[in-house]
Amino acid sequence: MIIRKICRVWLTICLVLFREAAANTLSLESFLTEVKQSNPTLQSVQFQAEALRHRVGPSQAWDDPFFAIGPDQIPLDGSGGSMLRFQLSQTIPFPGKSGAKGVAAEQRFSAAQAGAETATREITVLATQAFYRAFFNQRSIELNKNLKSLLSGAVESTRARYQTGDASHHDWLLARVELSVLEVERLRLDREGHTLRALLNELRNRPPELPIKIAPVVFGDLVNEAPPDLNAQPELKALEASVSLSEAERRYARLSYFPDFVLQGMAMTPTAMDGMGGQKSSWGVMVGVSLPLYFWGKQTELSAAAENSRSAALAEKRGLENRLNSEIIDAQEQLKTARDVIALYKTEVLPSTEIALENAKVGYAAKRLPLTQFIDTLKVKRTQELEFLAAQIDGRLAQTRIRELLSSPPTLRLAPSRPTLFGGMAAPSMVRMGSSDTVGMGRGMSGPTRKSKSGAPTPPSGEGMPEMGGGM
Repeated sequence: MIIRKICRVWLTICLVLFREAAANTLSLESFLTEVKQSNPTLQSVQFQAEALRHRVGPSQAWDDPFFAIGPDQIPLDGSGGSMLRFQLSQTIPFPGKSGAKGVAAEQRFSAAQAGAETATREITVLATQAFYRAFFNQRSIELNKNLKSLLSGAVESTRARYQTGDASHHDWLLARVELSVLEVERLRLDREGHTLRALLNELRNRPPELPIKIAPVVFGDLVNEAPPDLNAQPELKALEASVSLSEAERRYARLSYFPDFVLQGMAMTPTAMDGMGGQKSSWGVMVGVSLPLYFWGKQTELSAAAENSRSAALAEKRGLENRLNSEIIDAQEQLKTARDVIALYKTEVLPSTEIALENAKVGYAAKRLPLTQFIDTLKVKRTQELEFLAAQIDGRLAQTRIRELLSSPPTLRLAPSRPTLFGGMAAPSMVRMGSSDTVGMGRGMSGPTRKSKSGAPTPPSGEGMPEMGGGM
């Protein structure tokens, strides 16, 4: 019985630990789902769009009626009584004015909806980049440990050779220094990993210190992405709504030249003091109109402003279409380049480096190869594995750029412009950090969403990728 209870308790503890580990292991799909559901910026822009939806109805409603009550016909000499007046008036806008105001409010709501969709795409692209950056960091730490383990074996071998007189003291010290360099790099990667995990938690509205483990990513073959339909592009939808808004404002400004109508009804009844005077209760109706006497300073200027806004929105729409077409081409070329780089590393770079590493191991074991060349070969092998991973990530990011089309996306490229070479010819950033010479990320989102009269919201630029420095 005691053994059975101990087994049950142990099984329960294992299940709890497994569930906690699974809860903190993030795949890209689950992470993006969390971001879209919980990101405060996305919630904000969605609430702003919903607020504009509730303004559509009131925008085309008539003004509230005016009601007044008070004494009337009071003699100045104080003789006699007075009348009690009841007055009710209602302003009726000129036909078409309420409809134009309603159309303008609907277009503001449409622009805000498109802005919210654009913000969702921006956050999706940024979150995808942050996830792959964290995965790249996690893989860099693993390769750092592997290289450190290999160098530890080289240190022990060099120490044994030094004790037997087959190696110099300099070689032993060099191997120990290389271990220290790797330890410094590990510390830097750990700090960068903490920053990236805090960013992932920020994007999904979680506490920054919550531990995360990135789930392994399986990279398949890169397939071509079909060019997106620009008619479904939210940025273009926002500008189309701005054009319609300007047209509605221009129509309203033209209708403002015509007067509004005022319907007024009144009733008068004598007060108690005037009951002996024989006056009778009476009523009346009046119809009035507003006089747009100052049209040159109001309606004319508003009409010109609406026309200029419409022309500006049309020009901006044409410019945005050109920019989106250029972005599609750039993303497609990035996808093609990533595919070519991946094929190059698979067929030539990595197999050749693997052969060179085996030769280096044999040469060092046979005392025909200096320790420095053996260490360089190990480092180049590790760096090229990271470069291959970076090319695979670049391909995924290019696909994301095409699917989540933005006119000005926060662009990340990790793959190098050329493979790392042997013989000390590798780029300094690659040798030092074990990564691409093209790694670089902006300070945050610089997306295309704009804050315009249409009410389309703009995500704050503060939420985004922090400055990570020159390389991974």
